Amino acid sequence: MNKRYFSRLVLVTMLFICASLQAKSLKDIDTVTEHYDCFSNVFESYDSWLKFLSDRNAKFSKKRFPFTEASFNNFKAKLTCTVFEYKVNDVIVGGFLIHPKSVDKALPTVIYNRGGNGGWGSVNMGRMMYELMPLAIEGFAVIGSQYRWEGDVKAKDFKTNGKSDEFGGIDQNDVNALLPIIEQLAVTDRKRIGVLGSSRGGMQSYLFAKANPDIKALVSKSGIADLFSFRDRDEKTATLLSTVIPNYQQEEETLLKARSAIHWSDELPKVPILLIHAKDDDKVRYADSQKLAEQLEALGRPYLFASFDDGGHELTKYKTEIDAMILDWFSTHL
Repeated sequence: MNKRYFSRLVLVTMLFICASLQAKSLKDIDTVTEHYDCFSNVFESYDSWLKFLSDRNAKFSKKRFPFTEASFNNFKAKLTCTVFEYKVNDVIVGGFLIHPKSVDKALPTVIYNRGGNGGWGSVNMGRMMYELMPLAIEGFAVIGSQYRWEGDVKAKDFKTNGKSDEFGGIDQNDVNALLPIIEQLAVTDRKRIGVLGSSRGGMQSYLFAKANPDIKALVSKSGIADLFSFRDRDEKTATLLSTVIPNYQQEEETLLKARSAIHWSDELPKVPILLIHAKDDDKVRYADSQKLAEQLEALGRPYLFASFDDGGHELTKYKTEIDAMILDWFSTHL
């Protein structure tokens, strides 16, 4: 064997080993402790899902159910959907990964940041079918975190222990911890990451973008950009923030500013940002996105503000239009 041939053989072998180390599935990643198919158990079929819902709620109506059997079967046939648990330091956090079944190369990857807080607003099968699977079926890998939480938290006995959702505090580590997973998976492309946030997830997306400026694009739908405005919405919301954010009484202004993108918009990466918001949103004020859009304009940043006169917080009546808008944004910029 001549030296030149031997050198090439060594190089090819090393490249193969490196590729093999990178080309992993969830079961091969050390921080992933558990995983299972979304389309299993009660979600094994459309009928078993409906039976589960009707058994749990006597008022369940199939006529008002927003998902058809055809769409369910289509997603099940064409997508790999996995629910998993992963460790962030010493905390176990829930996550999900959705992508097309037929994949021969790493896909552009969207990190989805959900709304809600604690267990409320977690991503279930309905949310996946409504918001995430339509994107995944177009050729994207969609991954997200459920954020850490320990059940219902009462104001009188809340203790900062690192295991509870802090509404943009230590739970942001749960989103950041998805990056090492993305880097190791064969199906996700670390060099083509977009971020999609809804409601509270908009805030999480801005925080993630600030900490990870190498992302390629960001979309915020009805997203929080001003936590002061969110606090002032009503007494219940103010109580929520004072309950879940550690040291709130002592450092309220500092803590809210740290979570509000309008106070550090110049620190956001210079990537295309799509803002989607309805003027009649009664949960997250329209002014959040409006102010941020004005700041991005003044900074000369690439952005688009899709403003709707109505549609409320969920913008359900414009779903088809918004789905197409988000798909086009990520297809163009990833």
